[in-house]
Amino acid sequence: MDTTNLKTFIATAELESFSLAAEQLFLTQPAVSKRISALETELGTRLFDRIGRRISLTEAGRMLLPRARDILAEIDDSLRQIANLSGEVGGRLSIGTSHHIGLHRLPPVLRRYSRDYPEVALDLRFMDSEAACRAVQTGQLELGIVTLPLTPLA
Repeated sequence: MDTTNLKTFIATAELESFSLAAEQLFLTQPAVSKRISALETELGTRLFDRIGRRISLTEAGRMLLPRARDILAEIDDSLRQIANLSGEVGGRLSIGTSHHIGLHRLPPVLRRYSRDYPEVALDLRFMDSEAACRAVQTGQLELGIVTLPLTPLA
């Protein structure tokens, strides 16, 4: 199941930049442009307005963005449920946390987790508490370990 074009679209939309999306996805800028172009061709509509070096989502792009996130989340969930039928735990676990917790508190926990569940690839990202909560809410992270009391996010 190829979801690379949707993932590229989401990164480009969130970062509002082809070059920043390329950097985040470890691709070249032309590769990102090609993926976006392929998705636009497949959907039969432009997803971004390109004004000089700036981009913004078209109406179709704004409509697609939350649905693309939902589609990827559903695919990930489906793959996880299918894998769970075997009784084995595997896949990727994305965690967002502060540098302090990530460097001083989590290493022994993560070592034990990796030993107990070797088929799980851990993706640890360092960020502040508010960013970690937003990333969990938008489906970019599966787990956020935060240190500060939060005000409700809108």
